Amino acid sequence: MELEQQIKSKILRDFDKKLQTELSTDLYSFIATVKLDEGDSFHDVVDVIFKRDGAKGLNDFLDSLITILDDFKTQNSKN
Repeated sequence: MELEQQIKSKILRDFDKKLQTELSTDLYSFIATVKLDEGDSFHDVVDVIFKRDGAKGLNDFLDSLITILDDFKTQNSKN
């Protein structure tokens, strides 16, 4: 596996751990439920962000997803 793929794999493993610990879900469930524009897959989006913004940009994007999902979960639990 080339270095770029290893880096993306580690970032996605870390994202999966955050999903599990902070939102009680996992990466596979997240991918199955997320809706993306124009039929892009989650992995296509990850590839585009990684190529455009590098590892830090991908990490920042995934961290912002966790924040958005956590806020959404908190707001829904109040209703």
